[in-house]
Amino acid sequence: MKKVFLRYILPILGVVAVVLLDQLVKEVCLDKIGMYNKVVLIENVFELQVIPNKGMAWGMLQNKQWLFVVITPVVLAVMAWFYAKLPYEKKFRPMRILTVTLAGGAIGNLIDRMFRGDFCQGYVVDMFYVKAIDFPIFNVADSFICVSFALLAVLVIFKYSEEDFDRMFHLKKKNKETDTTGTDEMEADSIEEVSKVSEE
Repeated sequence: MKKVFLRYILPILGVVAVVLLDQLVKEVCLDKIGMYNKVVLIENVFELQVIPNKGMAWGMLQNKQWLFVVITPVVLAVMAWFYAKLPYEKKFRPMRILTVTLAGGAIGNLIDRMFRGDFCQGYVVDMFYVKAIDFPIFNVADSFICVSFALLAVLVIFKYSEEDFDRMFHLKKKNKETDTTGTDEMEADSIEEVSKVSEE
């Protein structure tokens, strides 16, 4: 039971926690600040500016919500498949955690696009504005998505080896089967050659 909880139930709870945090922050900002309003937290450094975003990060692909509604479930399915392929070992724990947080962020923004406004034509609520560097306004889900994706890229490039990826996708097993098959064929050929020599 503990194994089932750690491998399956805990990751689902992690995704739910990220989604709830994202939606809670959005609702609090809409309720306490209001759309198109702002609150200065640190003068000329950091503000809360509540705005609707009908595109993706940095305002790209505006009014293409249907595209995200279609693509996001596909991406989530691929992520679930990838998570299932990860060996349940301590070495792969960072990748499992980042896959969970990335999925939670994607679902958080998907909920906005589906249910804020017209069905599947809604908008994402953004609120964090780092004025000191004039960084595009973003939200909690964006943070989880961007940070998780960046860290996953670092892990793939610097932490995991080709052997690790072979293990993830069970490539070694296939190679062994191929090697075994090749060995069997060679043995059969050798026996056949010996038989022919004996007959002669």
